Amino acid sequence: MTEPLDLTQQSLHRIVGRLHERGMLVFSQSENRRAGPPSPELTLRKDWCLTLGISVNVGSISLCLMGFGEPLENMEIPQTGSSLSLEMDRIEAAVEDILARRGAGRRDVLGVGLAVAGHRMLETAFNCPLPLAHWSLIDLAPVLGERLGLPVWADNVARTAALAEAIFGVGRDVADFAYIAHLHGYGGGLVCGGMPFRGSFGNAGEFSVLFGRQDYDDRPALNQLLEHLRTKGRLGLTLKDLKNEELVDWDGVEEWIDRVTPAHNRAINAICAIFDPALIVLGGELPHSLARMLIERTEFNNLPRHGALRDVPRIAVAQIIDAPGAIGAALIPLFETVL
Repeated sequence: MTEPLDLTQQSLHRIVGRLHERGMLVFSQSENRRAGPPSPELTLRKDWCLTLGISVNVGSISLCLMGFGEPLENMEIPQTGSSLSLEMDRIEAAVEDILARRGAGRRDVLGVGLAVAGHRMLETAFNCPLPLAHWSLIDLAPVLGERLGLPVWADNVARTAALAEAIFGVGRDVADFAYIAHLHGYGGGLVCGGMPFRGSFGNAGEFSVLFGRQDYDDRPALNQLLEHLRTKGRLGLTLKDLKNEELVDWDGVEEWIDRVTPAHNRAINAICAIFDPALIVLGGELPHSLARMLIERTEFNNLPRHGALRDVPRIAVAQIIDAPGAIGAALIPLFETVL
């Protein structure tokens, strides 16, 4: 561990000893049979602290109970209606349920991360899509914090999903990557040096800004796919229905992919030009089958100069597909207080 951390062995032993004294690390017998004295294996003590992540998307509210270093429980409840108070009631009840699964109470929780779909406006206020208008332009962290009696941090759901991918997904070995969140809308997040990059106003990665009003219907936003499929006779579809990987064979899906490919390529090339990451992740609620179709159609603006092409990022499908926004949100209290 000394080489990747750029620490001397003495410094590493001192740090590890302090973390062990605080109960954050557990020593176990190493099975490594190398010559010399055996070194203990180190693992995080997952019940050292608990955090909660809550993500609010169109149609669903996801919760994640996070231990120290790994998600312990996930839960999803419907997002319905237009009353913030009623939805806060349902969130509060869901928090009790998910804690009860582990025999825990609110007193055991370090803090809560809240992720909301929408542009960030104030410190913890967002301008949300129309179905979430009742969540918009309200300083949400103090409202939820008063309800739960816990400290709350808030961020955009696409950025917390990017954080989840950085810690647990394909971004683990990549310091700089862009995450495209295909949700009801179309947004994303940037991870720079292994940490989320938010920009001056907290909206770095809002890829929908690349498109004027006349191009909005041709973005790879999943609400546009739902509307397109309804014209093909699939009435009553919701975002949850798109998790069916067989939808690739539905009438109208390939037609929609072809229609949004130019917008997809515009976003990909803008990311390359401005951010120059090693990796671009297609995530959000985009089914893997559709993500692969977009990857197959990706075209980089990469004209050769002196017979040579510049390096371009790898494009990958997100690995964290169940509640990525909530998982990333649950990490925020850890980063804000412990790490």
